[in-house]
Amino acid sequence: MRMKILMRPIVFVVALAAAVPTPAASELEVANKTLQYNWVATTGLGYDSNAYQAPRAPYIDYAALPAGSNPTVVPQKKSGLFVPYEIKADAAYNLKQDTKLLGSASLDGNFYIGGGLSSANELNVNLQGGPEFVLNREGKAENTVYVGALIEKHKQVYVDHDSGLDKTSALSGADISGRYNYIGLGAEAEYKHKIGKIDYGFNGKYVFFDYEDPVVVSQMDHNYLKLGADASIPLISHTKLNISFDHSVRDYSKRHSRNAQGSLLNANPLLQYSFNSAGATLRNRLSTDWQLYVDFDHVRRADNYVGYNDYRQNRLGARLLYGAENLKARLTLHHFKRDYPNGFAFDIAGQGAKKYSGNDLKLKAELEQTKNTSLWSELVYRARAATDLRYDYAQFQIMAGMSWAH
Repeated sequence: MRMKILMRPIVFVVALAAAVPTPAASELEVANKTLQYNWVATTGLGYDSNAYQAPRAPYIDYAALPAGSNPTVVPQKKSGLFVPYEIKADAAYNLKQDTKLLGSASLDGNFYIGGGLSSANELNVNLQGGPEFVLNREGKAENTVYVGALIEKHKQVYVDHDSGLDKTSALSGADISGRYNYIGLGAEAEYKHKIGKIDYGFNGKYVFFDYEDPVVVSQMDHNYLKLGADASIPLISHTKLNISFDHSVRDYSKRHSRNAQGSLLNANPLLQYSFNSAGATLRNRLSTDWQLYVDFDHVRRADNYVGYNDYRQNRLGARLLYGAENLKARLTLHHFKRDYPNGFAFDIAGQGAKKYSGNDLKLKAELEQTKNTSLWSELVYRARAATDLRYDYAQFQIMAGMSWAH
């Protein structure tokens, strides 16, 4: 049954891309007003070297140790083919001179083909929409305010990374593989100031995430609140500095905190995380065809009980973009390091400190065939190192396909 359900988005994407005729223009007259829109559909075929992100080496699972035993886990890395897919659409409907309705929709995910990899399938659906008001103009520059609603749906199987089997409760053996599936409902607002040399803005978002109830383990329902600000500052010729700051809170209604020893007890207060994030990107146009971005992000998370799951994370990297005539290419490389000053590996008191680090490498090229079609290929490499060896893995993906756009 799961196979049939997850096939539907793939069939829809392929049918849309192959059968829908390209409209003659991206504007329509609706009730004497202009509707502007664009859409992109992408699909292809890929190979995944480690579909379930299995650890790279055998390890002793201290978190599952019965008293007096030391079982060694031998992970089973599974590889295979998958179909990546994505549809994105944006629309703007002019109500009057300084007011328009904005809307966007997207569907994306991966569908794995054969080899018993169906539990690696993933599906995301996002819908957003609301009015945007122009506060004032200078030439083509505008100051605007947007207020809208949003809906998110995420479907992902909760799997055992060691075996690739659907996750079950350690105590009862009950199926809890749907634990990560959720629907999010919320609202967002954004102010953009684009008049003058410095662009800046403020944004906010509130979302209630409703997760499936696994019954035998805690449900992950929570409220998410984010407030942020950003700015783009010209420095010298062809160079800009983009900076941002966000404060957010995830407040769980049914999931409990860990105590100072890393134990999950129902007597512990409900879990609440607070995040403070700062980011900076230096953008430089090297030439007509080349652009370079250098990124740095810093995140601090506070576990608002005893601080067991506090962490500090730094990410540093760069993106190199090329675009000329009918060829576009992008190379990105980022490294991150995350330290938990109060956490233990395997969440077991007495083990070493909990630490994670990783590298992400992506290379993508797109070759335009016609005004509305392109061929693309992408290589993705992820490597993770962790003192909790359950999350120490490497994964390689290579993909190629076609996209249709208007």
